[in-house]
Amino acid sequence: MDGIIIVVLGALLVAALALLARMLIGAGRAMRRFSVLNQIAEVSDRGGSLRETLDEICEVLVPEVADFCMIDLISDGQIERIAVKAGPDGGEGATQGLAERRPSLPEPMERPGQGPVEPRFIERMTEAELRDLSHDEEDLEFLRSLETRSAVTVALRARGRLTGALTMGVGWSGRRFRSADADFARVLSGRIALTLDNAGLFSDLERAESARAEIAETLQHGLLPPPLPQIPGWSLAASYRPAGAENEVGGDFYDAFPAAGGWMLVVGDVTGRGARAAAITAQACYTLRTAAILTGDPLVALSTLNRALLARRDPALCSVAALAISEDPLRPVRLAVAGHPPPLVIDGETVSERNCEGPVLGAFADGSWELEQIVIEPGQQLVILTDGIAEACGQGGRFGDERVRSELCGAGSPVRVVQRLEGALQAFTGGVLEDDVAILALSPDAPEGRSTGEISIASAKPLAGTTGFGSSNG
Repeated sequence: MDGIIIVVLGALLVAALALLARMLIGAGRAMRRFSVLNQIAEVSDRGGSLRETLDEICEVLVPEVADFCMIDLISDGQIERIAVKAGPDGGEGATQGLAERRPSLPEPMERPGQGPVEPRFIERMTEAELRDLSHDEEDLEFLRSLETRSAVTVALRARGRLTGALTMGVGWSGRRFRSADADFARVLSGRIALTLDNAGLFSDLERAESARAEIAETLQHGLLPPPLPQIPGWSLAASYRPAGAENEVGGDFYDAFPAAGGWMLVVGDVTGRGARAAAITAQACYTLRTAAILTGDPLVALSTLNRALLARRDPALCSVAALAISEDPLRPVRLAVAGHPPPLVIDGETVSERNCEGPVLGAFADGSWELEQIVIEPGQQLVILTDGIAEACGQGGRFGDERVRSELCGAGSPVRVVQRLEGALQAFTGGVLEDDVAILALSPDAPEGRSTGEISIASAKPLAGTTGFGSSNG
């Protein structure tokens, strides 16, 4: 009896040890699989290009999970092999042969509108199955050279859409896939499909951003200030610099156009950026032009634009300085300001503000503005700036009003005004603007002759190495 008990206990011990061994092997396999999934997640999070990411995923899978693997993608109904990896024991031709081999998907995977797709799992690869997988006799010979023992192909699906397939095989290592490996391949497909989905969303965002940039660039080119006109008796210079990328639409603007009884010049600043700011800028420019052409009155122009902005469904604010000039420079300049920095008058080494105040446009239905008349003597400059200049930031803090006045002291012509301010901004900010900048300067010509000016150039590039300005003389 004791002998029987010993035999039974021995058998139970052997069974327990075998079970424990299988449990340890299973635990080790599970840990390796978790490690593989974690590595794939890390690769996906690094944010490289799609091809680079899929290549790195194949590097993780081979040889840890498979002797070779391929990832095929489907785009516009076409299948493309985008990533391949074969272990070193496969020979030099394995990777190249797999990369050049025409990809194909199992028939069930090619049917659109279907639910989850079971993996194509071949646990023991036979000659018949090799022939079924091959495209021709040459391809069959290549498949034989891989010594494939097991293979599995799983669909890559994202948001219910078939995006590709992952194929893994084992051969020269002597391993064989089991049903648990096919289940793990299905889990892998989910992780890889998520990577593809994220890459697809990123591509969609890139395309949307590209389209937005193209629209913005088109709007910007349409809103670039036109060349300054030749106005008898006056010299003018102007500059416009949007902050940010070249295809970003800014909210600052200047314009000069014929009006009843002479000419009207405006400088404005619309709140916001992008396409919405561009739309408001366009509305402001054309509204001011229309009102000025009909009346030649800066107050009427401001009131008309104020009503137009208040009538919009979305709130819109715009600051404007508008001035009407005659072709006779001896007549006063008529000036009205709505929420805009006060105009500056340069007289030799003296720079003074004109205290013109009024509410910003688009804020109050009962807003009112005053008209000031200014006589600008020959040799003096009238300068209108947007707040992007004083608010510009550099290593020394804000550019500030005092630095603006310092740069303007002694500027002998509108062209020099623009050149000095642009040069100072470039040096102070290092070419990086946080807000748009618009400058408009004018001066009456001397009675005995007109001052020299350059051809008008409206610049819309971000402030950088060289400056650009528009100028005109009578």
